[in-house]
Amino acid sequence: MTRRKTALMFVAAVVLASVGGWILGSRVTSPAEIAARTAAPQPSPILVASETRVLSTNVVTRGTGRFGAPREVGLVRSLLKGETQVVTQLPALAQQAAEGDVLLTVSGRPVIVLQGDQPSFRDLGPGMAGTDVDQLEAALDRLGYEPGTVGEGYDRDTEQAVRALYAVAGFEPALASSRQLSEVFSSDTELFAGSIPSAGVLVPADEIFFLPALPVRVADIAIALGQAIDGPALTVTDANVSIDGSLPIEQSGLVTAGMAVVIDEPDLGIEADGIISRIADAPGTDGVDGFHVYFEVTVDNAPPNLVNASVRLTIPVESTSDEVLVVPVTALTLAPDGSSQVQVDRNGFLEPVEVRPGLSAQGLVEVEAIDARLESGDLVLIGFDNGGTVTEEANG
Repeated sequence: MTRRKTALMFVAAVVLASVGGWILGSRVTSPAEIAARTAAPQPSPILVASETRVLSTNVVTRGTGRFGAPREVGLVRSLLKGETQVVTQLPALAQQAAEGDVLLTVSGRPVIVLQGDQPSFRDLGPGMAGTDVDQLEAALDRLGYEPGTVGEGYDRDTEQAVRALYAVAGFEPALASSRQLSEVFSSDTELFAGSIPSAGVLVPADEIFFLPALPVRVADIAIALGQAIDGPALTVTDANVSIDGSLPIEQSGLVTAGMAVVIDEPDLGIEADGIISRIADAPGTDGVDGFHVYFEVTVDNAPPNLVNASVRLTIPVESTSDEVLVVPVTALTLAPDGSSQVQVDRNGFLEPVEVRPGLSAQGLVEVEAIDARLESGDLVLIGFDNGGTVTEEANG
């Protein structure tokens, strides 16, 4: 019995040892197996498609829209009228006035807007000559009132054209007799021939307002009905929209007048194009600080919500004239001989292609293949993905 018990105990010990060895063996991993399990996955190439586009380097800043060229409207006194003239009709704010329109009335008489660079400074009438008479006749001619040959002085044709101008505006023209004129203009008033009017249809100095550009828009009213005009009565702007912008001093040298500007503000739905019309000669002018240089942008077909809006201004300072082949800058590498190259995917294999780089902007670079094929849509290498899967990214 004792022998049998001893044998059974021996068999049990062997079984337990075998089981324990199996369990221990199943839980112990060799160094080679550990290394195999913990090794990083094989890196996979990250590929991006080359493409063709116009490439440009940009200066980006912000600006605020406004109506352009503010100008105060003040009237000179006509010698044909009394000392006190009061406002009897005013325009509305934001009202526009084109050539030939009545901007306001003073003592029941119209103030008509005409285009011209020289401001009105004297009463005009028959027999007079000068650049202001030429300017009046040029305006009458543009309006289709047939003043005769411009430059030959205020004659009978001019009188008829002035009558037509006032009739369309809804007023009678000013008429003066020789007696009335003699009471106003003494003989020593005429400094040169054609400087004082003769009897007939006259244009009083305070009934015509010449502005360099039309139409205009009323931006401010500085006077009330019934008040005498003593100084500016209105502020007008042209009807064009401009944008005030500024650049840091270090960027201002990149920008010149005449450059195109892309204007946008996605939140306001604003998209427009413009041209840089003026750049300040020095920093610290036109309301900007001493570290910035002011510039003005004139806007084409401005959207109505651009005025007073803050918008982004993008100025291409260098650009390819046509579409060119581009790849991400990260795709460009240096070969051992110092040349530039990109790695192009050819059916799963990477082929180095020597390229000649050009303009670089917006994270892209212009490339031209040398002695090899590289076309839009070819996949180029920009890096490796350690996740173990092949990756293609969109070219931004």
